[in-house]
Amino acid sequence: MSKRMEREVWALDRCAGCGLCVATCSKGMLYWDEEAKHPTREVRQKRIGLTQIPLDACTFCQVFCEETCPRLHRWPGLPPRQVVSARTKGPIASSEPVEVIKALLIANLSAGLIDGVIGNEMDDWGLRPQAKVMTTVHELADNLGVQGLWVPSLDLLNDAVYERKLREIAVVGTPCLSEGIRTLRASENQRLNPYKKAIRLSIAIFCTGTYYPGPVRDFLQEAMGISGRDVKRIYASPREKELRVVLWDDSTKTVPLAKIEGYTRPGCATCDDFVGESADMAVGKVGAKDGYCTVVTRSEVGDECLQNAVDLGLLEVVEEVDEKALKTAKEAKERRDRAQAFDDLMLMMLDALREPQRRAEVRQEFVRLYEVESIPEIMQEGERHGSCAQCSGC
Repeated sequence: MSKRMEREVWALDRCAGCGLCVATCSKGMLYWDEEAKHPTREVRQKRIGLTQIPLDACTFCQVFCEETCPRLHRWPGLPPRQVVSARTKGPIASSEPVEVIKALLIANLSAGLIDGVIGNEMDDWGLRPQAKVMTTVHELADNLGVQGLWVPSLDLLNDAVYERKLREIAVVGTPCLSEGIRTLRASENQRLNPYKKAIRLSIAIFCTGTYYPGPVRDFLQEAMGISGRDVKRIYASPREKELRVVLWDDSTKTVPLAKIEGYTRPGCATCDDFVGESADMAVGKVGAKDGYCTVVTRSEVGDECLQNAVDLGLLEVVEEVDEKALKTAKEAKERRDRAQAFDDLMLMMLDALREPQRRAEVRQEFVRLYEVESIPEIMQEGERHGSCAQCSGC
């Protein structure tokens, strides 16, 4: 297990919860406990006579967990190629992001652009979301109904790539999943190529945070009298600031997001991507024309995916989008991004106490963030003495 992961991600509650480190762990040492803040490292032991000796299975590991973790790599947003308002076509036109994503996936599965989808579904026996690999139109039509509740979807990469032999996979989920995929695609480690080559498309849903399923399930039961077995679909709507719960009788209940804010995953507090700026496509309500949702493409494959859905008559697209609303969302992202940069600077300063060769890097980042021409004299004095600025005596 990467010490850097433990120090800079797990210990600081920054884990995105995407599941990519679990999927790519070459030793199979990582797993999820229910509603955990981050993966758990398995403890393995060897028995010699009557003695149990703990084994460090991570010795000589290539630390794929560190290589693929989206929280250890910072990416600028990909520039938009198309920004449109879209809704599904057919007997009932829908502007819900989940339905628009279904239309996109069904069109591209039919066109052969993708051969499978990693997405989420609801357990038939209660409000227990789970990730699923889907390869048929019927599976897509019935699922993708759980958004806003946390699921480590990328855990299923090994099932999709090695068990089902899929080679053109689409991944649907929160922006942090797309950040993980972008990190994976950027890796030069050839042992990760099977994953890199198999993922064709990433689709992100606009997101302000994901919630632990257990506490949300308890809240619905105790505060609203809604049993998990009565829930057909659940999704968060950041624009309306509410959680929408669709029951099996097709009635809808809403919960203000403020009431379940305490159930948000801790890692969401450090996320700086609200509108899927690392995804091939992003879908959400912000900026959309009334009766539509916004679709943003950021790659050639995203453009092709959108065009296939339009050509097959599954989507209606118009160019009317509120750019100001999208800009406001981006500015909110940039404010959090800057706050995260200051947190990263503090980590760099701590590392520089152990690794003096990093002090020049810290000095450059300090000057950039504080917009000064040089670092304060007291810090320079501490550096000359080879110690921190506070005491010069350690």
